[in-house]
Amino acid sequence: MRHYKVNRMFHTVYEDSEELPTDVKRKVNYKRDQVSTGDWIETDDGCYMEVLRSGNMTKAKGKNKKVSYIGTCTGTYLLKSKIDSSRRENIYTLSGLEPKTMTRENLNKYERLFVQYLVGGMKPVEAYIKAFPTNNPGYANFKSAELTKTKRIRKAMKKELEPVLEKLGITQEYVLEGIKSTAEESEKDDTKLKALFKLSDILDLEDKSSAKVTQLTGIQFQGFSEEQLDKVERPKEIESG
Repeated sequence: MRHYKVNRMFHTVYEDSEELPTDVKRKVNYKRDQVSTGDWIETDDGCYMEVLRSGNMTKAKGKNKKVSYIGTCTGTYLLKSKIDSSRRENIYTLSGLEPKTMTRENLNKYERLFVQYLVGGMKPVEAYIKAFPTNNPGYANFKSAELTKTKRIRKAMKKELEPVLEKLGITQEYVLEGIKSTAEESEKDDTKLKALFKLSDILDLEDKSSAKVTQLTGIQFQGFSEEQLDKVERPKEIESG
């Protein structure tokens, strides 16, 4: 279970039906269109929380201009939308975002721990559970996937990995030289082409044709048919690197 403070009072999010007290269990309302303040609902990620606010708002467009919403200790939601128990930064807006949230660059204390655990080799779900105040694997899976896509987390992970990469002698030049060597020395034509595709991505070429790649990298090879070019796929192991 998790606890969040709203208007000087702590409210609980139960992460399993077994955690629900008997009196709460009797109040859980499973019909979203009949939910009102004081009811408890089951969220789409399998948690339970109390409805603290409810009401209607008017949309500018559409046939049904009046829509119902609820407010909980984790956020504000339209009744007909997906409702999860992820804590929003601003629990009073439908977007759940504070101003400039999308451009936020600094990590909070939980995110710093999350990055450290990831760099240490921990799986994202495990790292999230250990860094943040939750024990719900489903919730942690959703939030960890969301976090690892943000620019600030990726930047922090790169910074944390710099000493390790330096110790191993892995630099940008080392990686580029490795891809270039693969393209030059591989006996398989499709492997050469895959390496060139990756180099063209790094160089941000608009034209991905082999002729232009060859010109810029200085790598010479011939013999690709149109059939080979159509069948080749970019290497997942290089792409992910």
